Amino acid sequence: MGNLTIQKGNQYTATLTFAVKSTGLPYDLTGITVYFTAKKKNDNTDDDSLAVITEKITVHTDATNGVTTLELSTTQTNVTLGCYKCDLRLYKEGVLQTNTTTFYADVVPIVTKENS
Repeated sequence: MGNLTIQKGNQYTATLTFAVKSTGLPYDLTGITVYFTAKKKNDNTDDDSLAVITEKITVHTDATNGVTTLELSTTQTNVTLGCYKCDLRLYKEGVLQTNTTTFYADVVPIVTKENS
């Protein structure tokens, strides 16, 4: 997973494609719940209580081919500007299947301020 650039207070959408590490074949997301979490870099708590952004994905774009969509609302992205550590965890029936390595999300200001 590459790093993300999210504009503060704007809707954000990203297509995510998962593959089996050992084979490179698509990771079947049928019945899988994908959790996205963004935390401050110094947040080392054992839970997600201090996470700045969380999203739970249960409906996938193309489950059998490992494709899903991360959609964040304007409310979810209206966080303090900065760089946050992130990962994705995949669960099936409450059992951890896999998780990604840590990647980063930069929340940046919007440039154009015109609103009419």
